[in-house]
Amino acid sequence: MSESSFNLISEKCDILSILCDHPENRIYQRKIQELSKRFSALRKTKGDGNCFYRALGYSYLESLIGNSREILRFKERVLQTPKDLLAAGFEEHKFRNFFNAFYSLVEMVEKDGSVSNLLKVFNDQSFSDRIVQFLRLLTSAFIKNRADFFRHFIDEEMDVKDFCAQEVEPMATECDHVQITALSQALNIPLQVEYVDEMDTALNHHVFSEAACPSVYLLYKTSHYNILYATDKVG
Repeated sequence: MSESSFNLISEKCDILSILCDHPENRIYQRKIQELSKRFSALRKTKGDGNCFYRALGYSYLESLIGNSREILRFKERVLQTPKDLLAAGFEEHKFRNFFNAFYSLVEMVEKDGSVSNLLKVFNDQSFSDRIVQFLRLLTSAFIKNRADFFRHFIDEEMDVKDFCAQEVEPMATECDHVQITALSQALNIPLQVEYVDEMDTALNHHVFSEAACPSVYLLYKTSHYNILYATDKVG
């Protein structure tokens, strides 16, 4: 499936289908074969600099379908996020539209429970980008509100406020460990990232937050994130 054959998030496909992406790369081929023992499928995301936020948002909301207890818990958390944004110095009129879009999507998942409708919404560029912008602002707010902690993980030449203004809030800016940690904690979403970059010959992964049981699995390669689906054997 080529990137041009889908909009922002693809239909689910067999994980081995991406072997053809890099047929000459033996390390990549071996890692995907290894992953196929623990993951059965994936969805591709568009490489537009927003792939992490879009992948996390879609995958977690999809995982909530049919789980009314978790949806209620998540709704309560989302309803608290305007306070976090205000505490970080964001003016309400600058985030209210993005918050409303995200909250309406959570309500849709609760009432509708349709994977096809959720996918349709995430592939609507305008609506999907509002979701991404909300997640970016929330990530920024979480970092700012815990500046004493996060400043240790940011380039010494840049303060927390500048980091958020340049590396978190603008659309199409790629994310790193700091942003992933912040957003997963801000929304209490445990996720596991599988790394298949050429930087290491061994397959490795990281769980955010440690010791948590992941609700979301993402595949990382060369600054890009796709959505993974675990088999029953994945612990």
